[in-house]
Amino acid sequence: MQTIYRDSTNHDFEKTNLVTKYSRKGNYDDYKCTNCGMKGKSYRLNEIQVSDTYSSSNVANCKKAPLFQPPKKIKITQCTASGEAFKNLTNGSVHDVVTPPEGYKNDYRGVWVMGVGEPVKVLNNEFEKIE
Repeated sequence: MQTIYRDSTNHDFEKTNLVTKYSRKGNYDDYKCTNCGMKGKSYRLNEIQVSDTYSSSNVANCKKAPLFQPPKKIKITQCTASGEAFKNLTNGSVHDVVTPPEGYKNDYRGVWVMGVGEPVKVLNNEFEKIE
């Protein structure tokens, strides 16, 4: 089995069962990606187990997902990163999304903003989009 973390993938998983199911492994819910149809089971919050029959490249990246459009501005909800570059990323602060450094990109895992003196990446669970 391969594990996908829902907050770090571009798969759009939707729960397909109405009531939580039970097996010898424990309680679980069935999920299906609305874009590519990949199926999996969730025994823990935020984790989906998919079969090894899916290729690891398809598990890591949904081929049929719409292209990622980064927001123009974000509002920090929490920042757990440490270091001098992250000092200006406080709860409630608003930042413009910047062009990432060479070799990096804004994607479904997070976006780049200007930290103290250098660009830093803020993860998806650390901000809200401002349109």
